Amino acid sequence: MSDKKQKSSTGEEGMNDDLMVEVHSRLAREKHEPTKGFLIAPLIFVFVFGCLIFVCSIQLAHSTNSFQLHPPQEVVELTEEEKEAVRFERKMQSGKKTFALRCASCHQTNGLGIENQYPPLAGSEWVTANPELITKIILKGLKGEILVKGEKYGTSAAVNMVAVDINDREIANVSTYVRNAWGNEASELTEDQVSKIRDSIADMQDQWTGEELQSEYLSNL
Repeated sequence: MSDKKQKSSTGEEGMNDDLMVEVHSRLAREKHEPTKGFLIAPLIFVFVFGCLIFVCSIQLAHSTNSFQLHPPQEVVELTEEEKEAVRFERKMQSGKKTFALRCASCHQTNGLGIENQYPPLAGSEWVTANPELITKIILKGLKGEILVKGEKYGTSAAVNMVAVDINDREIANVSTYVRNAWGNEASELTEDQVSKIRDSIADMQDQWTGEELQSEYLSNL
């Protein structure tokens, strides 16, 4: 038993405590300094890579409208004349749609009407006269014989025009459309004008006759 302890203490089978402490102390003294600059290259790479990502992000943001899903439309400044032209064109387009739905079946999309049945609107003096005329016809309808471009229409009750059930804005738009389509040239009709005309004939129950409207607005025919 004493021989085994002796071997352990002399290091024949291992180090004693004193020797182990001495070895660790020597390793600590001989530990070399870290290689100078060993982190410089990786840090430079990280810095350059970060700058590249930053620059690319800015460029991408500018080219994609700051990542907006619906980028804003470019603002175009219009002159007063251009604004008025745009407004009038929108009114004409709205009137054209109403005409297609409510009037084209009789007067046709080309405004030429149907011979011996429904009068033309293209070149019609009934259309381009005082705007009250066309408004009153739309509001209350029309019956009886009329003379349009030298031709007689309304000779039978089957072709009488009934009132068109549309609001003041629709009447203003469709009237403006027919007064300025197919070569016609006349002033536009406003919603306020239609409202005043509607109020003035609110108590009227029957349709207009061609004779009374012609005598009031087209006495020269």
